[in-house]
Amino acid sequence: MVREEGEFAVGAEDASENQAREGRSVFLRWLLFYLVCLAGIIGLTWLAPAVPLDPWISNGAAPVLGAFLIPVAAFLVPVFWIRRVPHRQRKLAWQLLLPLVTGSVLGFVAQGAGEDSALKERGRWVEAKVVAVKNDNSNKTRQCTLRKPNGQEVAPGLKEGDGCEDGVGRGEVVRVRYDPEGLAGPEGESWKPGSYGVVIAVLGTAFVGFGMWGSMRMSRQDQ
Repeated sequence: MVREEGEFAVGAEDASENQAREGRSVFLRWLLFYLVCLAGIIGLTWLAPAVPLDPWISNGAAPVLGAFLIPVAAFLVPVFWIRRVPHRQRKLAWQLLLPLVTGSVLGFVAQGAGEDSALKERGRWVEAKVVAVKNDNSNKTRQCTLRKPNGQEVAPGLKEGDGCEDGVGRGEVVRVRYDPEGLAGPEGESWKPGSYGVVIAVLGTAFVGFGMWGSMRMSRQDQ
């Protein structure tokens, strides 16, 4: 009888230790997953304008991956990774919705930081002439087409909020800082490099924190 009780206690201790080890393994796995996603979001969206690459990468593939596909993957992977519980019986952790939102917002913020970095490092000041104004007298965002004194177009166009305001019309000359590579949008004369560090840190912490919370919660349901 004493021997059976001792074996039972040892077995319970081993089971508890195995469960704790499995819990740590699951925690580290999800932590690594969300850290990789975080690095992908910030890296792709920041590098897109900051580092001159092929236009289809900088203006297409990188922003789509960083601001859309990776946040979607951060939501879908924990949902479909768990296979023991049938899909119909699973209870979706509401925390997983927040990485989807914060990841996308983080991508756009990091892209803005990359554009500021590009204008700071390789930007040039120029007196450019407004040759056309799009979406004037409409609810859409105004965009001014600019040309440098040598006739070369400044690409992309100057957007409302960056210098193409209601008072700026065709034929006027504006001073802008533009990217010779055409990856970062031009900014008006009042442009100064912004500070994105705190916002990126807060969004990144929320992305990883809520993702880990939701993933661990669903993993416990699976057990």
